[in-house]
Amino acid sequence: MALVAGMGVGVLLLLIFWTLGIVGCVALSRAEGPLKNAVVGIFLLVVILTLALIFWPRKTKEEELAGSTAKKIEVDELIIPKTVLFVFLCIFAAVAFVFLVLHWMEAVYSPALTSRKTYTF
Repeated sequence: MALVAGMGVGVLLLLIFWTLGIVGCVALSRAEGPLKNAVVGIFLLVVILTLALIFWPRKTKEEELAGSTAKKIEVDELIIPKTVLFVFLCIFAAVAFVFLVLHWMEAVYSPALTSRKTYTF
């Protein structure tokens, strides 16, 4: 298994996807016109990629059956980092969704009316 800085390839891909997604959302947050809606597309793309990496099987059924002949106890030593990453991603997604909804609900005020006519009393 290839490790980069003690992390597997999947975790590294998640880190890259979310970093690029956040940078893309921040860069497009002040855009005008229909390009402003691309933030939602970027967010959904990153969420879909994250779910695909989480639920993608790491081993085929044949590999699992071939390894089950020898009795060995497998312990997931990375359950705490995986859980922390999953909780962090869920919290970030919830906060990003709330900020997106609040951004869409922000009031747009009209400019003050100005008149060239001056009144003297």
